[in-house]
Amino acid sequence: MVKKILVPTDGSEYSRRAMATAIQYAKVLNSEIELFHVISEHPALKEYFPLSEEQVTGIENKVFGATLEGLETEPIQISKKIVTGYPAIKILNEAAQGVDLVIMGSRGHRPIKGALLGSVTLRVISAATCPDMVVK
Repeated sequence: MVKKILVPTDGSEYSRRAMATAIQYAKVLNSEIELFHVISEHPALKEYFPLSEEQVTGIENKVFGATLEGLETEPIQISKKIVTGYPAIKILNEAAQGVDLVIMGSRGHRPIKGALLGSVTLRVISAATCPDMVVK
């Protein structure tokens, strides 16, 4: 049974497609969705250049807004979470917290030319302990 679906997002078109797929699954399976964004931030820089609450809110609004734009989310329960750190590690940590399925885009905003999968996606699917789905 799939009760909770994790959708990591960076606001890219690939993340939007993953969210659209997660919505379809959630409607059929009666699941909730956690929309999850990681602000990629090196720990050493965090100490010297911390993000303000306003900056985090701005990033949150931009990324989640781009991901949800034009998608019909009713009647699905969607929670949103934003954290800072190394994206693959944070996604894997979140997936280990009672997530039944991870649905993510094949690439994000930083595609590597010629790569079939983005580096974060590849790291997550190779190490996730729960089922995962990659959406093109």
